[in-house]
Amino acid sequence: MSIKISLNEDEVDCLQELMNISYGEATAAIAKVIHQYATLDIPRIRTATSAEFKEYFLEKFDNNNIYYVSNQQIDGTLSGENMFIMDENSVINLAKEFGLEEDEINEDELKDVLLEISNILTSTTISKLASLIDATITFSPPSSKIIDSVDNLDNRYETNYKHIIIISTMIKFEKQNIEGELLIMSKDDSFLYIKNALNKILEEY
Repeated sequence: MSIKISLNEDEVDCLQELMNISYGEATAAIAKVIHQYATLDIPRIRTATSAEFKEYFLEKFDNNNIYYVSNQQIDGTLSGENMFIMDENSVINLAKEFGLEEDEINEDELKDVLLEISNILTSTTISKLASLIDATITFSPPSSKIIDSVDNLDNRYETNYKHIIIISTMIKFEKQNIEGELLIMSKDDSFLYIKNALNKILEEY
């Protein structure tokens, strides 16, 4: 039986600082692709068990929104899965930032835009985080889907990942704000590695 592992306030603050650094590199990478400067809000970080994760999604679907979701398997010292989530309006706004006109925007184009931005954001962010905590990581190709109900979630989240880090932020462009959430779904040994790495950093400073 898995034992619940959580992050205390100091560990969350430390992780938030590391994510600020990591997101800085991600925004620079995004700017190179779409030739527009972007900023990200200070990330809001919370941890959740698989059961709490499902409750989290139940709350999101109370507003009847449609969400575009990309998934990417990760392996190495950090192993598990990344999930990047954007509501439909945010993906449409992002498509416009990529230069698509209103009549060009359709479901397939939106999925492509999501994959493009999530691949840049998650790969750059998690790679930088891994380097900051001396972890190794490799990525599998991302996939995307549309979900409008918690029932669309694969139940592997409940069985494979007992500890999930939810990192919420807002991508800000000159004309509009685009909200997205990055979820790092860790296997127990990876979550414990992150916790120990954060404490090592805290001890040094």
